[in-house]
Amino acid sequence: MKKTLQNQSGSSMVEMLGVLTIIGMVGMGAIKFIGGVHNVFIQNMVVNEARDLQKSISDRYRFNGNYSDLFSGRSCEGEDSVATYICNNKLAPFQMCSGGKLHHRGGGDVKICRYTLVQAEGAEATPDDTKYVMIFYGLSNTACSSLAQVNWYTRQKSDIFQMVINGDVAGKTTIIDSHYIPGDHGDNIFPVSTAKALAACNNDNDNTVQLTFF
Repeated sequence: MKKTLQNQSGSSMVEMLGVLTIIGMVGMGAIKFIGGVHNVFIQNMVVNEARDLQKSISDRYRFNGNYSDLFSGRSCEGEDSVATYICNNKLAPFQMCSGGKLHHRGGGDVKICRYTLVQAEGAEATPDDTKYVMIFYGLSNTACSSLAQVNWYTRQKSDIFQMVINGDVAGKTTIIDSHYIPGDHGDNIFPVSTAKALAACNNDNDNTVQLTFF
C-alpha cells in the first residue's frame, strides 16, 4: 500500500510540472502577441501623426504658395522654433506637443525645417520656401518602414519631393526623389515598395526618416 501511494505522488508531481510548462508557454505566447499588437499600434500612430501634421501645414500655407510665413524668424531648434510655433497654433496633433517641442508616438523627436537648395560646388546654399522638411528621429524598424511606404499623392500629384532614410548613418543612406535628376541619386518610385523600405531601415530603434514636401 505504501508503494502505491509513492507512485501516485510521483505521477502527480510530473503532471503538475507538465501543467506549469504549458501555462508558461501560453503566457510567453500571449506576451509576444501583445507586444506585436503594441508595435503595430505604435507604427500606425506614427504614420497617422505624420499625415495629420503634413495636412495641417499644407492646408494652412497652400493659399500663399510657399512656407515663408512659417519660417519667418524661426529655425529647427531653439525657444522660438518652428515646432513651438506649430504647437502654439495647434497645427500638430495634441499628443505630439510637449514643452514646445514635437515628438512622435514612438518617443523620438520631430523637427520641421526650412528646405535649403544645395547649389553647385562653391556656390552658397539658398533657402527654397516652396518646400519644407519634416524629420522623424528614433523610429523603430517597423515604424520606419511604415512611414517610408506612405502614399503622399493628393490632388492628382505627389506632395512629396524627396525622402531620405537614415541620412545621418554612414554607408546607410537611401535617397528617393519624386523626379529623377540625371547624374544624381534617386528614382521616381512613390510610394516606396515594402522590400525597399525594409532594406533602407535599420533593425534597431534609431532610424531617421526625412521627408521634404512641396
